[in-house]
Amino acid sequence: MLQGGKSLFRVGSFEFQAKHLLIVAVLAMAFSSAVIMRSYPIKYGAYLNEFDPYFDYRATKYILDNGLDAYWKWHDTMSWYPEGRNIPATSQSGLHVTAAIMYSMFGAGGSLMDFTIMFPVVMGSLTVIIVFALVRVLAGTTAGLFASLLFALSPPIILRGNLGWFKSEPLGLFFGLLAAYLFISAIKHKEIKYAIPKAVLGGLILGLANASWGGIQYFSIPIALFFLALPFFRRDLTIPMYVAVAFTVFTLISAAAFPRPGMSFVAGLPGIAMMGSTVFLVAANFVGRISKDNERARQRNMAFLLIAFIAGGIGLIATGSYISPSFRYLNAINPFTSSQNALVESVAEHLTPTIADYFVDFSILLMFAGFGAWMAFQRRNDTAVFALIIGITGVYVSATFARLLVFASIGIIVLASIGLFEITRSILEHREAQASGPQKGKRREAAAKQPMGKAVKMAYVGVIIAMLLIPVFYPPNSNWVQAVDVPTAIGNGGTVFRTTSTDWIDATQWIAENTEKDAVIASWWDYGYWITTLGNRTTIADNATINQTRIESIAKMFSGDEQSGIKIAQDLKADYVVVYVVGQHQFDGTPGGNSTDVNVPIYTLGQGGEESKKNWIIRIAGYDTSKYIESDGFTPKPAFWTNTLLGKLVPYEPGNYVALTPNGIGNVEKTYKPGLVQLYTKNVKYPADGDPGQPFHLVYASPSFNDDSSGIVTGVLIYKVNKDYVPHPTRDPYNPTSATLADMTPGPQVAEITTSQGVIKAEFFPKAAPKTVDNFIQLANEGFYDGTAFHRLVPGFVIQGGDPNTKNATADRSTWGTGGPGTTVDAEFTDIPHNRGILSMARTADDPNSAGSQFFIVLDDNEQIRMALDGQYTAFGRVIEGMDVVDKIASKPTVGGDRDNSDQIVNPDDARVISVKIVPR
Repeated sequence: MLQGGKSLFRVGSFEFQAKHLLIVAVLAMAFSSAVIMRSYPIKYGAYLNEFDPYFDYRATKYILDNGLDAYWKWHDTMSWYPEGRNIPATSQSGLHVTAAIMYSMFGAGGSLMDFTIMFPVVMGSLTVIIVFALVRVLAGTTAGLFASLLFALSPPIILRGNLGWFKSEPLGLFFGLLAAYLFISAIKHKEIKYAIPKAVLGGLILGLANASWGGIQYFSIPIALFFLALPFFRRDLTIPMYVAVAFTVFTLISAAAFPRPGMSFVAGLPGIAMMGSTVFLVAANFVGRISKDNERARQRNMAFLLIAFIAGGIGLIATGSYISPSFRYLNAINPFTSSQNALVESVAEHLTPTIADYFVDFSILLMFAGFGAWMAFQRRNDTAVFALIIGITGVYVSATFARLLVFASIGIIVLASIGLFEITRSILEHREAQASGPQKGKRREAAAKQPMGKAVKMAYVGVIIAMLLIPVFYPPNSNWVQAVDVPTAIGNGGTVFRTTSTDWIDATQWIAENTEKDAVIASWWDYGYWITTLGNRTTIADNATINQTRIESIAKMFSGDEQSGIKIAQDLKADYVVVYVVGQHQFDGTPGGNSTDVNVPIYTLGQGGEESKKNWIIRIAGYDTSKYIESDGFTPKPAFWTNTLLGKLVPYEPGNYVALTPNGIGNVEKTYKPGLVQLYTKNVKYPADGDPGQPFHLVYASPSFNDDSSGIVTGVLIYKVNKDYVPHPTRDPYNPTSATLADMTPGPQVAEITTSQGVIKAEFFPKAAPKTVDNFIQLANEGFYDGTAFHRLVPGFVIQGGDPNTKNATADRSTWGTGGPGTTVDAEFTDIPHNRGILSMARTADDPNSAGSQFFIVLDDNEQIRMALDGQYTAFGRVIEGMDVVDKIASKPTVGGDRDNSDQIVNPDDARVISVKIVPR
């Protein structure tokens, strides 16, 4: 393969042949393809991508503005207010330092922002050359060329290193793979004077790679396993032993020189694995020399030595004699562990990849990788074993987090390249062997010149190219080109839509120009880096997630009720609260379905903002999501809108539930049913010109929210915190699992409800629901309830009464349940559990503030009742005498059947309310 060829020119002792021109041409094509694929997002605008790159840009700029000495001492006071953040100890210093140096050398007077936007494209494309060099050392030049082309087009690699992805991965992979190349090259050297310098340089670069991206700790796994396996496949271990010692020592020195990873790498599992396996290799070299004349004894002694080292490693781990890494690193080593941390689970890149992800991302490469693995196993030499280890461990660790698919990509590309090389070699050499068969003289020469050989080669090349291009362009909606055709997060608000908006750019600019310079901004932690870097304002939390308690406090601020939320916002010293909402303008219509209503934009919500993250926010806060979210895990219950601060900050009002079809809407319902989506209209609950005494005031809304013609809304809302507001939380805002949200202290009066079955006495909770209690007492004193009936009986659930339409036994039954006093009382939802005997206000399904006079009494204690009622209906009292009377009423016959009035009492006189009197306790 690629042997010989016509000489083109000579430089010193090096003869440049036609095959070298072919290699340069293929590498140029791979590099160009890598640049094109990684630059795809430019069609949506040139921005830094995702969130972390904005911090990394800011840190690099700090070095250029203040110097390295200041950077190593930098304690940032604009993030994680008020404590701040030790930047070099909690970030990828290797990236910041390298980028600052490279900008100083190659910036050419351009802006740092433009440089950092292109940085990942350049580094990712240069890594194509490194991959060629690595695989060339492992399996030859042809395999290296295949690997360079595959690496250039691999979606998992591109998506973590495309335009604007100024994060850890592009530089970390460049350094990590360069270190791996130098390491394997050193192992293969026959002269120690060349091997040791490569090992030293490789170790230094691997340490720098670990300082640039924490994920590079992965390389410690295949390197350590390679050291353990090497004695079983190679007799002479002298050079590998020296290389291992030099490589490990300088990796540890280099990593320890940076504040992060520092000693946590040396004394952690990655460093211990490398040191332990290096010691094993040294010991194996010694054991091999002792038993070099007896291969069976040598293998046996090696096996015993390996068992002893494994036992020692298990003992070390069991005793905890190491610096423990974070859960996500442990999870990568043991994918069968599961996180109980909602914050870790909420991060999209921590999602576990599925089998379908592997087929979509790697497609035909899986077949070639399988063949390559088999061929590597057949060979079982140094480089084949290393390739096999890279392939297996890469796929293994990627089973944990989606972001680690980059390592599966590397492993599969290495093995697939070996497989492609072996197939290519066998076909081409087979043709050559046919041409150089047993013929003699002229017949042999003629056979060698037959054109059929060239035709077969051309056909083979065509088939291989076609097979490799299939996943690039097919299937139409899930090919590799489509996979990398994604806008930058700030350009589309982190949504799933392939569109652009300037909402976040405009919002951060507004913050920079219109808020006080010392203003503190609270937001969900995703947006902290954007606000600090582009808005130049202090934030309370960001993507560093270094203080989970702080993030939980923000979650509790959003998930708690209004009084708890404003209390936490004030405790956090927040001057502004930022909320992000994504929606789609579906059509214009009448929210009430009445022809007299004015047409307004009707929206659906979802696909990237807090309306989609609410489930995680509530979980992180420690609240029971079932009280606020429907069974689909997405649709909010009425309690979300009325009993959480986030529900009030989201500037939309819930409406009907519908089925959206290509032909329009159908199946309109006032209550949630699985498969339906909820419609919304705009409703700012804290307007700028609202009551001066309200806890928040909207001071900014981004363009797409204000534009009613906008098809997709990526609305950034900024609320100013009213520092003069005095909150009155009715429980500990930081303890969502506290016994009660409301004060259930009984009031000084009780209600005597005299019915046809006996007397029911109930106490009130005026501190929990003051408006509702006052409303009930007023109606009772007016004699409103006298003569009504408990018209709705649902055994095991509730009895409901208070409808004036039931006073006349001959009245139209279709009106039962619709009557009221002509006025309503706003909801006062709490988490008072709807246990047996609780009095609670009935209301319409679509309006939580529609309670009037009708009330119900709970009949039983069970979780199903509490899930259906808690936080969605106003509990305002409790039966203290006469539950036997309630049970008698509940036992009366109902209409039954499958009609709408099936739970109506047959004879209303069996449950007639004779009078309701309010008397002192």
